[in-house]
Amino acid sequence: MKKFYAKKDGDFFIFEGEEFNHFNVLRCDVGEEVLCLGTDGNDYLCRVKEVFKKYAVAEIISFEKNTKNPKTNITVFQGMVKGEKIDLIVQKLTELGVSNLYTFESDYTIAKGNNNKLERLNRISQEACKQCGRSKPLSIYDGISFNDMLKMLPEYDVVLFANEKNTNRELVNIAKDKKIALIIGSEGGFSDEEVNKLLSVGVKCFGLGNRILRAETACIAMASIVGYMVGV
Repeated sequence: MKKFYAKKDGDFFIFEGEEFNHFNVLRCDVGEEVLCLGTDGNDYLCRVKEVFKKYAVAEIISFEKNTKNPKTNITVFQGMVKGEKIDLIVQKLTELGVSNLYTFESDYTIAKGNNNKLERLNRISQEACKQCGRSKPLSIYDGISFNDMLKMLPEYDVVLFANEKNTNRELVNIAKDKKIALIIGSEGGFSDEEVNKLLSVGVKCFGLGNRILRAETACIAMASIVGYMVGV
């Protein structure tokens, strides 16, 4: 069934802007049943009621709880990466059931924060939701500092740090009800000082094998491993 992120208004969903364009590309018409993904955690079965020049309206027929939203709170702290790598990261973290993504600046990051790209990244996450079936998109926060990230870490029950210099590949048994944070560096990795700061706050280092992975590969690999362990 065709899936949309429309705006809920009482007993109706309104298709505007990008979603109305998508509505037209899929050639939806009056009387057709579509699925609207609600950010409240419900999926809404709707029937298209009216189609106008710049928007369309669908009436809610029924709704049910979305069963594919994340069951465990996983947050990824990703060092800022260059170019379109962040697009891939957002898409795959959405599919893998991650709840939050923070990008951060560190000593060796080349890319810089840009809040203007958040709209595009949110749209990528929404499109990934339509594909994978979850209704709550990834919450994305762009451009915090390394020190800001350090201050946030005590909020989490488990913090795993992907360190290419570490050979430990044994993960602790993580309970599903725990808040989990994953830390992955940018293309340049971390300075020794930053590694020491992370270790000083009690993060658990974890190696992803003998090969040096790209930042985006490490991010997706870590999210996959931890997501499988906790059953997101």
